[in-house]
Amino acid sequence: MLRNDPSFNRLPPAQQQRLVQQLNRVNQMPEAQRERRLARNENLERLSPQERGQVQDSARRWKTLPADRQAMMGSAFRDLSAVPPDQREMVLNSARYQNAFSPEERGILSNMLRVEPYEAPR
Repeated sequence: MLRNDPSFNRLPPAQQQRLVQQLNRVNQMPEAQRERRLARNENLERLSPQERGQVQDSARRWKTLPADRQAMMGSAFRDLSAVPPDQREMVLNSARYQNAFSPEERGILSNMLRVEPYEAPR
């Protein structure tokens, strides 16, 4: 189906191959993971170009943090994903998170959480 799309066919072969590989990886994911990935991408598409750029910049900055800080932020990110989106900013600005993370780290988390789907606690 993808190969019948004119816009796909106009892409350079290397980019076509990358997209096919990405699609294959997504299709091989467990259903819950795949649904979450698709919801995240839909949320990203709803953002303005400037907001999308902020999320992408935050993802790049996260990768430059020391491994121990990345691990702490990953744990916080998972915890905050279980908070309803309209309450995340308030929780992120609570004393608990202000004491654990720098303003830059909280900004990175805030931007990344903008596209993260809500996952109710189990």
